[in-house]
Amino acid sequence: MYLEHFHLTQAPFAEEPDPEVFFPGARREEICQSLILDILAGKQLLKLVGREGSGKTLICRLIAERLHAEYHVVSLANPIGSFDDLLRIVCIELGMDPRGAHEQVNFFVVLQQLLAQQRADGVTTVLVVDEAEKLFLATLERLVRHVGDRQDELDLTIVLAGRKGLDANLEQMAVFSNNVDIHSGYFLEDLNESETRQYLRYRLNAAGMGREQFAEVFTEGAVAKIFAAAQGNLRMINILAEEALKAFCAEKSFMVLLDHVDPDAAESPPLDNRMMEMYELLCDNKLLVGVLAGAVALALALGLLLGGVGKQSPSVTVQKIPDITSAAATATGVGQTSPQIGDQGAGGAQPTVAREIRDGDKLYRDRLGASASWLAGIYKGGFTIQLMMLGSNQAPASIADILTQDEYYPVRDQFFILRKKTTPPTLFVFYGMYDSLDAAREARNSMPVFLRKHHPYPLSIAEAVKKIEN
Repeated sequence: MYLEHFHLTQAPFAEEPDPEVFFPGARREEICQSLILDILAGKQLLKLVGREGSGKTLICRLIAERLHAEYHVVSLANPIGSFDDLLRIVCIELGMDPRGAHEQVNFFVVLQQLLAQQRADGVTTVLVVDEAEKLFLATLERLVRHVGDRQDELDLTIVLAGRKGLDANLEQMAVFSNNVDIHSGYFLEDLNESETRQYLRYRLNAAGMGREQFAEVFTEGAVAKIFAAAQGNLRMINILAEEALKAFCAEKSFMVLLDHVDPDAAESPPLDNRMMEMYELLCDNKLLVGVLAGAVALALALGLLLGGVGKQSPSVTVQKIPDITSAAATATGVGQTSPQIGDQGAGGAQPTVAREIRDGDKLYRDRLGASASWLAGIYKGGFTIQLMMLGSNQAPASIADILTQDEYYPVRDQFFILRKKTTPPTLFVFYGMYDSLDAAREARNSMPVFLRKHHPYPLSIAEAVKKIEN
């Protein structure tokens, strides 16, 4: 919706890293070039460290794209497995026949032969391991040892990219690293507030937004709020900025984050919507709310009496609307379940007028509590779908309101909410529990459109919890 509203050519804050839209600020370009120069200089072990969402994966992809043709880059995105498992993947990437049984194959010897052939052809092999903190310690140990052992080394450059846990794991490898420096490397710092503004402008400019539109949406106040919530993390900035765009161009946004990540009310654009004007008028005049609510109740009662004796009253669903509903409920009783209404006439007593009350706060608490059983999926090897991550003081209330909406209410039992104690609080919302990654992917692909448009992605429950803890 916001793409059309702002005439953008692409989603400016897409989850998937895009080498075509690489923000060079905050030393990102400098670090990328330094890593490439180190590879060209023949360094054997390189390290890139940063917290989740800092841009490591994108830099890894840029390295592969920017190196000359005489460099063969083998990229591993999820390096879970033994040392032999890792070598087997690299061997296949370098040309080993993937067919047939490999039980008796010495992958280390095969890899040395393939690397020697590559070198004879004038090609240098670079192994880029993303999420390298996931490497088993035994696998990491053998990698470091064979890179540093001059008699029995692997003739390639290894780039390890990972979170801070990678540093701790490498420290344990010091005894095996006499010939390589495991301490030097590059660290991706979080963006400061000025860099956050530069990043937002850069991404939106690449998508086709001009300076005037940018200044209208991302004012100084809006950028300050995004920075305060994201703390300079690129992934969080992307999430909050996208929600800000949605809230700005939609009368009723999917989620209100950071008070719409909006500037002060004086800076907000005028609303040409008479319903919103009426809403604001009612919010400011409680007496008028009572009068109108009373009039509505009287009209409803007359309608029931005159609309035909003996007809069953329809079911009325009462939605929770801040301030107005509570005031009206106090004045007239609307929003409470009505007792059976007696009516003199041929039809006798009328049946109960059913009013469905959806308590958002209770639904929110229920889904928080349900996460205990969801967490048990760690031990069962379960999978889930990450739906959203919210960072604001209004996040709990926003989720509570969402759970009462007609679209979300039928699937409310699929939501699992985890809360991280940050300032402001951060909530992670996951959808469903699945026995395999394929099942989670299939569920993601068949999700209702109103869920899929927020770019959900499947992952293991263990990985989801690890993301929250870090």
